[in-house]
Amino acid sequence: MNASLALSRNKLRKELRQQRRTLSGAYKKFVSKRITTLLERSGWLQRGNRVGVYLATAEELNLQPLIERAWQRGCKVFVPHIIHSRRGTMLFYPFDEQSSLKEHRWGIPQLANARMAVTTRSLDVVLMPLVGFDRLGHRLGMGGGFYDRHFAYTLRTRTHKPFLIGVAYACQEVSAIDVQPHDVRLDAAVTENAFIRF
Repeated sequence: MNASLALSRNKLRKELRQQRRTLSGAYKKFVSKRITTLLERSGWLQRGNRVGVYLATAEELNLQPLIERAWQRGCKVFVPHIIHSRRGTMLFYPFDEQSSLKEHRWGIPQLANARMAVTTRSLDVVLMPLVGFDRLGHRLGMGGGFYDRHFAYTLRTRTHKPFLIGVAYACQEVSAIDVQPHDVRLDAAVTENAFIRF
C-alpha cells in the first residue's frame, strides 16, 4: 500500500471511529435490537443455520441481542478466536450459553476455552465488524487484517463460502473506500436503516 493511500484510509478510519463514539448508549441499544429484527427478516436466522458472529468490543455494535435470538431460533453460533496475533490468524469456534469468555490483550472478548474449530466454509453466514463501508460492498476494518486474511480464499472462488454481512451504524456508510487487492468484499451490510445487498 502506498503511503498516501495508507494515510487516507487511516484518516477515514479515525473520523468514523470518532463519529461512532458520539452515539448515545440508548441509541446503541436501539440499533442492536433493530438489526436483530432486520437480520431475522432477511432469513439468515433459520433453524440449523451455522452463524458466525463477532464478540463486540466497547466501541463496536453489540450483537448480544442477535446472538440470543439466533439461539432461540435454533441456529448454531460460532465466534472468532485469535490464534496468533503476529500472523493475524484466527479460527471460528462453537459458542453457546455455557461458553465462558476472557479478554484478549487488545480488549477483544474471546472464548476462555476454544475447542473444536470449524472450517469457515461450513458456516452459512458470517456477521463482520467494520469501521466503514460503501455501497459496492467494500469494507474498512480496524486495520489488523484478520478478516481479510481469514476470508482471502473468497477472492479466488465464489463457491462454498459463507455469506458475508457487515454490521454497522448507518453513520459508518461512506461514498467510497479506497480498495486494496487483498480487501475482501461484503455480500451485504445491515444498519439500523436497512438490510443492504450488494
